[in-house]
Amino acid sequence: MAAIEAVLVGAGQRGIKAIGAFAKSFPDELKFVAVAEANKGRREYFAEEHRISPDNCFESYEELFSRPQIAPLCFNTTMDKDHLPSALLAFDKGYHLFLEKPMADTPEGCLKIAGAAQEKKRMLQICHGMRYTPFYKKVKALLSDGAIGKLVSLSMYENIHYWHFGHSFVRGNWGRVEQCGPLILTKCCHDMDLASWLAGSEVRKVSSFGSLNYFREENAPAGSPERCLAGCPVEKTCPFYAPAQYLGDWTDWPVSVISLDTGIEARRKAIEEGPYGRCIFKCGNSAVDNQTVNAEFENNVTLNFAVYANTRDGFRTIRAIGTEGELNGHLEKSEISVTRFGPGIYTELQTQTYKTEEVGGGHMGGDTKAIRNFLRCYRENDYENIERSLKIAVEGHLLSFCAEQARLNGQVIEMKQYKRKFLIVQSSKWAKA
Repeated sequence: MAAIEAVLVGAGQRGIKAIGAFAKSFPDELKFVAVAEANKGRREYFAEEHRISPDNCFESYEELFSRPQIAPLCFNTTMDKDHLPSALLAFDKGYHLFLEKPMADTPEGCLKIAGAAQEKKRMLQICHGMRYTPFYKKVKALLSDGAIGKLVSLSMYENIHYWHFGHSFVRGNWGRVEQCGPLILTKCCHDMDLASWLAGSEVRKVSSFGSLNYFREENAPAGSPERCLAGCPVEKTCPFYAPAQYLGDWTDWPVSVISLDTGIEARRKAIEEGPYGRCIFKCGNSAVDNQTVNAEFENNVTLNFAVYANTRDGFRTIRAIGTEGELNGHLEKSEISVTRFGPGIYTELQTQTYKTEEVGGGHMGGDTKAIRNFLRCYRENDYENIERSLKIAVEGHLLSFCAEQARLNGQVIEMKQYKRKFLIVQSSKWAKA
């Protein structure tokens, strides 16, 4: 079986370390034959790694899509604001698309992308790798098989490592909502997607609360400079002191993000001049550092979700309450327990514990399986799987946007009214009003 050829749009961290790494590890499944990336160093690095001809290296996706179609598939890992224009051009040129999450930074953008895929008869898969992990696939199977009876309620929690939050959502690309979208979208659209998938229903209404509590200039230590290397008085005790985070022996993610060259001098220059060397309290960031979402689905399943920055460990947990029992799971431990109810009071109940497969790679192996699903669907012309998955993805994205609107307005929002606001017609395949 020959490898399927593809083009890559956006050779950043995800393009190189996730999508590109898959092609390097499984050259009989996927082969990149073109790349579009504005950063010359990253473009040349990706081209060298995948032996791409200089004629097929482009400085922009506009340049790539102005040429005749090079391959059947396009993998798009551009920044969030570029997803909409680049996706539409890819469809126009004839590419089937594997698109990094989130789909777009606005609800209108998400719907335009989904609608264009439908109109052009192109396959579109969103990289919601969590759905493809052995852990969540097992949770879905248990719920579908009635392991706890009829599902009543979901409680889901995401805890973000304190250093991860500071790196990505304060100093990094997703710190300013105005430039990329809110945290509930940029970080938690995985979770909103999982909730929609597991609940198996469209959303009825949503409320949300949260704020930016800690990473604000008024919380900066007295006398702290704009940049960590400018003589910070608390450099020995601050958990976010940039040299301690980026100039040690660790050079993989997230350190690899600050400079393509991971040598010590290049990293030092990066924090002297770039965004990752700024005082964590003086970054002008606006992403919240805590948020809760409550939702009710049309099938009466309820959701309670919470995301927290500044946690010691990064992990996700889930609790599902059913009419006949409950399920508890910890993603990073790959553990799921199911307890069935029994007769009597204070009865000793039996709990079944499942240990799911621990798979390496991004998102607990979910990235690899998501890519493989896309390749399989293309080979087998399986539009049904693609469209079913996309409908759930769109609903999850709308849940993210609706939750943020509810947080900002302090209101409970009816999803049908929210959808009508964005002119989703009654017959829309993706999100019926």
